[in-house]
This record gives sequence, structure tokens and C-alpha cells, in this order.
Amino acid sequence: MSFDFYKIVHFLGIFMVFSALGGQIVMAINGGDAKQLPGRKWIAMFHGVGLLIVLVAGFGMIAKLGVGFPGWVVGKIVIWVALGGVGAIAARKKNLAGMIWVLVLLLGLTAAYLAHYKPF
Repeated sequence: MSFDFYKIVHFLGIFMVFSALGGQIVMAINGGDAKQLPGRKWIAMFHGVGLLIVLVAGFGMIAKLGVGFPGWVVGKIVIWVALGGVGAIAARKKNLAGMIWVLVLLLGLTAAYLAHYKPF
């Protein structure tokens, strides 16, 4: 498969992860209980499947680039792990949900910076 294919699939996963995190964080801001939210299974599915798609497509792009694991790749993997757990933190610490929302946006911005500029 081509690099462009992996890139489009990677973006699909990113959109899924960020839409799911948005749902989780808005629910936390509104003080809702995750067990009472009718769409919670959809949020969980989008989050998990999106993370998997991001990981697989990201490694596909790395293989196509043939760069190995430079610092910017490791940084993106750390961001991927953080995005995997931040929704659970927002659900448990509802008073921090607004700040976590900003953190999620900053993590996304950092990942985009690392992918575009490959600084190290």
C-alpha cells in the first residue's frame, strides 16, 4: 500500500480519537455519569478503534519512509499513549475536564508539529 493510503487512514483514526475524546470530555464537564450515557459504547468504540487505526497506519507510514525510530517518532508514540488514557482521567477528575480538553488539543498540535517538521 502507498504512503498516501496510510496517511489518509491515519487521519481517519485521528478524527475518530478526537471525536471520541470530545464526547468523553463534554460528558465529564456536564457532570454526567458514564454508565448513564446512551452513546458511551459508541464513544468507547470510536476511541479504541481510532487508536488502533492511528497506530497501524502510523507504523505503515514509518515503514514506507524507512526512518526507523528517530526522536520525533518516539514523541508521537508517547502522545498516542497519552491520548489513550486522557479520557479516563477526564471521567474521574471532572473538575479538570476543561483543562484536559486544552491538553488534548495541545497534544494534537504537538503531534502535527512532530510529523510535519521532524525536528529530531
